[in-house]
Amino acid sequence: MLIKIIAIAGCLTWTKGPEPTSKAIPSKGLLRHVVVVTFKTNTSIDLIRKVDISFKNLSKLSMVKGYEWGIVKDDKNTKKVKHVYVTTFEGQKEEDAYGKSPEHQKHIKLGAENIESVESIDYFLP
Repeated sequence: MLIKIIAIAGCLTWTKGPEPTSKAIPSKGLLRHVVVVTFKTNTSIDLIRKVDISFKNLSKLSMVKGYEWGIVKDDKNTKKVKHVYVTTFEGQKEEDAYGKSPEHQKHIKLGAENIESVESIDYFLP
């Protein structure tokens, strides 16, 4: 019995995965910028549409490679209106230029008094 266990164990190959260091995190390639905007409950549909259109217009900037958006499906019945905007860039340099652009600077002021929160996350595509 012991010989069988040793024989089986000898057939197994153990591999160690990469250490969770900054070397394992991609830092180049396509970059996705995800923004979740939560509107205050009294925000008008008209203002929400203006914010949606403003995000869409930003997608026309030369440094933007892709864009999509949608409305969060909220199963918790919190009655909060959340929109998600996803912008794709060639890399960090392009996203930085986007953030500094006059169009973006104007955009971030639109409807600010009616926005409860803004969350964003960036990640590189593997």
